[in-house]
Amino acid sequence: MDINKGTQSEIKPGKVDVKFVSGGETVRTEGYIKSSSVEAIVIRLDTNDKKMTLPVGTDIYVSKEDIHYSVIDSKDFPEVKAVRLSRREHVRVDDILKVDYRKISQEDYERCEGNPEIIFKNTFGEPLKTPEIEEADSELLYKLIYQANLKIDRILNILESRDTERYVSAGSEGVNISGAGMRFVANRSFSIGDIIALRVFLPLTHGTCVTVLGKVTSSEESGPGNRYNVSVRFVELSESDREIIVRYVFKRQRELLRLGSERKSRESESVDGEKARG
Repeated sequence: MDINKGTQSEIKPGKVDVKFVSGGETVRTEGYIKSSSVEAIVIRLDTNDKKMTLPVGTDIYVSKEDIHYSVIDSKDFPEVKAVRLSRREHVRVDDILKVDYRKISQEDYERCEGNPEIIFKNTFGEPLKTPEIEEADSELLYKLIYQANLKIDRILNILESRDTERYVSAGSEGVNISGAGMRFVANRSFSIGDIIALRVFLPLTHGTCVTVLGKVTSSEESGPGNRYNVSVRFVELSESDREIIVRYVFKRQRELLRLGSERKSRESESVDGEKARG
């Protein structure tokens, strides 16, 4: 239960300031709220960009207080419907991330329910860690043999389950992520309710990889060449991994706000320079 829900106030219909991220750029514009409640709004955005669209799951910030909403319907863009968010894990950001993914059969999901590490091991294998020693000795050989045995075990598990589908890597693609779920670009469509094993590479200090199961909430074609925007809700995500994702989200949010402020400052300096020359 959201403890802040009872303290939220309804935004009245009328003109408001709006901020969101589109194509890696922070967009600041105006919007007109056509209808509203404590939990949701229908807003028409002021934009002349006919190529712009806001996929489901896009974060928008409304009014000078930057009240946080998430788009749930944009088929009539520039008019969108959005729900209000307040929980920490629901804060989302956009970035370019590497994502590995693979659909998991319902049978395998039910068999491993409560112990997703089995699915992750069978799907992605054990990460190969470079031994922190300089010379090849018995310790190095042991670690290499151990890693080889893990890979062989994974191959045997795949053969035993008769499921030979390999995971797919999506690199250098736009991702929208929060501590509750994510949207990424896949090379195939999925059905609502499908379970996907995901490995997400987050650019934190030492480079961090998070493995998680996601339940598909939407899958929409996004362009030619088998490109689909797939949204998932995280399931069986450990609190430690959720904290890693939330920590990354707030780090990325600070970066975007800093970049937006720097861009606005440069634009202001450019305008002042032109006025001085005029």
